[in-house]
Amino acid sequence: MNRLRLVFTAVLISLTSCWAVAQNGEYEVIETEVPSDFQPRVDVDFAFSLTDDLSFAINNELRFRDNCTRIDRNYLQATLGYETCDYFSVTAGYIFQSLLTQGDIEYERQWQYRHRVFMDLKAEYEAGDWKLSLTERPLVNLRPWADGIHDPKDEWLIRSKLKADYDIPKTDLTPYAFFELSNTLNTVDYGGGPFVDRLRFCLGMKWETSDFSSIELYYYFDIRNSRDVSMTHGSDGGLYNVFLNKERQYIHILGLSFNFGWD
Repeated sequence: MNRLRLVFTAVLISLTSCWAVAQNGEYEVIETEVPSDFQPRVDVDFAFSLTDDLSFAINNELRFRDNCTRIDRNYLQATLGYETCDYFSVTAGYIFQSLLTQGDIEYERQWQYRHRVFMDLKAEYEAGDWKLSLTERPLVNLRPWADGIHDPKDEWLIRSKLKADYDIPKTDLTPYAFFELSNTLNTVDYGGGPFVDRLRFCLGMKWETSDFSSIELYYYFDIRNSRDVSMTHGSDGGLYNVFLNKERQYIHILGLSFNFGWD
């Protein structure tokens, strides 16, 4: 009877510990607001018409961070777009991403590489000089360096963008504005499930400098949410506690884009 009682007590303690870890994973939350940052970027884009409805484009974008004091990342992108009709198009794309890690000491920083595959489903409507569009972008970030514990190796997201363009009559200028919402579709264990990782507001101006080139100047205001899971282990090596760290940061982005296109 005593042995049975000891076994029962041990099982009860184990279940209580597991429940406590689960509770920590769900409720032990640390929320932090990271200082805002100014992160300008510049890119160049080349687009080519393959047929009347099919196009190919390549783009290279360089981004900065820490109030424009150092390079943040470089994106090399290739896309293939198909216009199914006057109001709907489909684009498939691939981005090779080079990210510079955030070490405080210069020689400790190193480049990390990941891949992004995405698809744009875009519906648009033109009314005189106005154009309204809605774009849905499912995407996956493939991160070979992630451990799958604190960061998912395959990060799935979906982004929704509502945009309005206005062609100013008798000019080559097109101001535009859009709102973008980004949702994660998966997280690591104890990550709290999918969440809104980005809200973006944009104001921009496009200037058609010639029949085959244009320049864009734009401003983004980003609200970025991120999550990180940290774990502590007991002396026996078992999982002792789980903390879900939530961070929010406000980002100001000023961008310059050079676009070239050939029919």
